[in-house]
Amino acid sequence: MFIPTRSPLVVFRDVVFGLVMRELKTRFGNYRMGYTWALLDPLVAISIFCVVFGIGQRNGFGGVEAPVFVASGYLPFLMFKNTADRLLSAVNANRGLFCYRQVTPFSTLFARFLLETLIGMLVAILLILGLVWFGFYAIPADPLAVLLGYSLLMMFAFGLGTLFCILTSLSAEMNKLIPMLMRPLLWISAVFFPLAAVPQHYQHLLLWNPVVHAMELIRTGWIAGFHTQGGDWFYLAGTTLILSAFAMSAYRLSHRQLIAS
Repeated sequence: MFIPTRSPLVVFRDVVFGLVMRELKTRFGNYRMGYTWALLDPLVAISIFCVVFGIGQRNGFGGVEAPVFVASGYLPFLMFKNTADRLLSAVNANRGLFCYRQVTPFSTLFARFLLETLIGMLVAILLILGLVWFGFYAIPADPLAVLLGYSLLMMFAFGLGTLFCILTSLSAEMNKLIPMLMRPLLWISAVFFPLAAVPQHYQHLLLWNPVVHAMELIRTGWIAGFHTQGGDWFYLAGTTLILSAFAMSAYRLSHRQLIAS
C-alpha cells in the first residue's frame, strides 16, 4: 500500500497553523469576548495615547494632526515590542510539544511571529478606518514605503526576539533583565516625537537605534509632506540583515539545547 509522504515545507506549514490556533485559544479562548480581545487590546492602548497627546498637542506636530502622528509611530512600535516579547517565551510556553518530532523551537517562534504580524495588520486597518471616520486624514501617502518599513521592523523584531528566547532559555535571570532593558525603548525611539524635535547635536545618539530609523521612515511614507532628519533605509535593512543572520546562527548552535533545557 502506497502511503503519500509530505514535504518538510508542508509539515512546517501544518505545524505552524496548529500552533497559531493553539496560541489563539490559549490567549483569548477563555474570555467572554473571545478573539475580539486580540484586536481590542492594542486598539485601546493606541486610542488612549492618541487622546492624551491629542489634547496636549492641539495644533499637531509640525502641521500633522496629533492622533495621526501618534498612531503612525505607536502602532509600529507596539507591533515590534509585542513580537519581541512574545518570542521571548515561545520555547518555554510550548516545551511540552517538543515530544513530537515535527514541532521544533523554530516553528514555535515563527508561529508567534506570524500571529503578531496578522494581529498588527488587522489593527492597522481598523485604526486607519477609525481615524478616517472621525475626520482625520490617516490614509498612507506612500503605502509601499509604509509596508517596507513595517516589514523590516518586524524582521528586526523576529531576530531580536529569537535572541531573547535563546538567552532566557539558557539563563533564567534574563527573564527579568530583558524587560528592564526594553522598557526605555518607548521613550528613545522617536515614537511620540519627530527626530527633528531633538537638538541636532544629540540626534546622532538616537540614530544608533534601528527602531528610530523605522519610525522616521514609516512616517515619511505615511504622512504626506513629512521629511525625516536622519532615517536611512540602508542602515535599517543592514542592521536587520546582520541581526537576523546572527539570530539564526545562534539558533542553529543552540536549538538542541533549547529542547533539552
